[in-house]
Amino acid sequence: MSNSYKLEFYQEPMLEFAHSQKSDYCKDGLFLYGPLKNKIEISYGVIGHEEGIKRFEKWIEEINSYISSADSKKLHFSSYSGFKSIFNTKLKPIDNAIIYVDKNTILNKIKQDNINKAIYETVNLYREKLIHYKNNEEELPNIWFVIIPEEVHHYGRSKSVVPKNERIKSNVLYTKRMKLSDTPGQVKIFPEMNEQAKVYDYGTDFRRQLKARLLKEKIPIQIIRETSIAPNDFLDSRNQPTRDVQDPATIAWNLSTTIMFKAGCKPWKLANIRKGVCYIGLVFKKLDKYNRSGNACCGAQMFLDTGDGLVFKGAIGNWLDKANNEFHLKKDKAKDLMKNILEEYKRGQDEYPNELFIHGRTYFNDAEWDGFLEAAQNTTTKLIGIRITRSTNELKLYRLDGNRPIVRGTAFKVSNNKAYLWTSGYVERFNTYPGFSVPNPITIEICRGDEELDTVIKDIFALTKINFNSCAFGDSVPVTLKFADAVGDILTAAPNEDVPPLPFIYYI
Repeated sequence: MSNSYKLEFYQEPMLEFAHSQKSDYCKDGLFLYGPLKNKIEISYGVIGHEEGIKRFEKWIEEINSYISSADSKKLHFSSYSGFKSIFNTKLKPIDNAIIYVDKNTILNKIKQDNINKAIYETVNLYREKLIHYKNNEEELPNIWFVIIPEEVHHYGRSKSVVPKNERIKSNVLYTKRMKLSDTPGQVKIFPEMNEQAKVYDYGTDFRRQLKARLLKEKIPIQIIRETSIAPNDFLDSRNQPTRDVQDPATIAWNLSTTIMFKAGCKPWKLANIRKGVCYIGLVFKKLDKYNRSGNACCGAQMFLDTGDGLVFKGAIGNWLDKANNEFHLKKDKAKDLMKNILEEYKRGQDEYPNELFIHGRTYFNDAEWDGFLEAAQNTTTKLIGIRITRSTNELKLYRLDGNRPIVRGTAFKVSNNKAYLWTSGYVERFNTYPGFSVPNPITIEICRGDEELDTVIKDIFALTKINFNSCAFGDSVPVTLKFADAVGDILTAAPNEDVPPLPFIYYI
């Protein structure tokens, strides 16, 4: 083995909670100290069909009380002591913010044989009512719960198929094939065709499209499937739940954390990150609706040590480099995107960041990086480009005793700018590996700029612990890339060309 190779172990990153107290585990920190920043109460509204809302109200009662652990002998399962007890915050329903959507109407929309029309019109059932409430009521909820029947989940996805005996005829005059063959400015024969043509500009996933079409309205929502909160109400022929879900305590922990974050609270933040550091996750999402190869939307997720995040929508264009089958921005668009990021950071922090790390899945080409540098040339910001990928069979390490997987936090450095980091693996505090297969590392490579590899590894490891969409010990990838595909899907789910930088809460 070369002397340049080095195996190191990194301690679990610490999180900060109320009263400047610290813990490496978010559930312990919340239970012992409370969230970093809370509210006296969180107001909420709920929209859904009658049965779904009843199930939701029952679930709210449940999370306001104690829920026992799924397995007291396994330390990675935790009991849930109640929302008010954990977060020192009250969940308050707004009396008139209960909006009913007729279930038969929902099913008649989602079961249409034209999936574009089905999802567009189903989204309208919820979207139009939410916007109407916002425009006509004085007291607005901190968060809306959108309760959907299982049929919306099953049939509201791009590859879903409604059974023939349940399928409803859409009676469309204008098909997707006709849309793809259109020339710009082409006039439709019938007015109905112009209206129907709109549906093909939107993605064919209910969840993504609803979020995308609410971005401009800035309405924070949490979509909840009925089976998530009431699995025992949906049983198969063997009298077993039709869907395998997490245990009630874990669901309560995860959804409660998400509620806090989306309502404008801060459950926790990273404890030992350097001041003035900013992290960017670069996103490219191919646009299938354009009938031209290589067209994609570029986006960027900006995160601070607090976990606060903004999403920037970059330019749409032919960013595919066919030589290596990677997406890269042209120099001018890279400059524009980075300039927007730096100015937005300055608006929030009153100064430019000292260091800005750009996380991507590909190497940054010369034109792309030159654009980033030009945007930062009149600032004090140091730019560092990091390539992060998932490793599968590239490298595997095993412990000598053979009984336990490699420890989470193990890093294998192969050069001064490249390392493998195991963000999944055995966790000593749980005395177990909460996984099912041999853990694989992520590959970290400094490909642009200058920074110590040790610093980069510590930062990326820390960023696996600020996913506020759950209350897990840590993720397998940093938050900069955790939601990259999901954000890209929402950015491309609707033709929102002029969406300003928006908080991350509207995308998760």
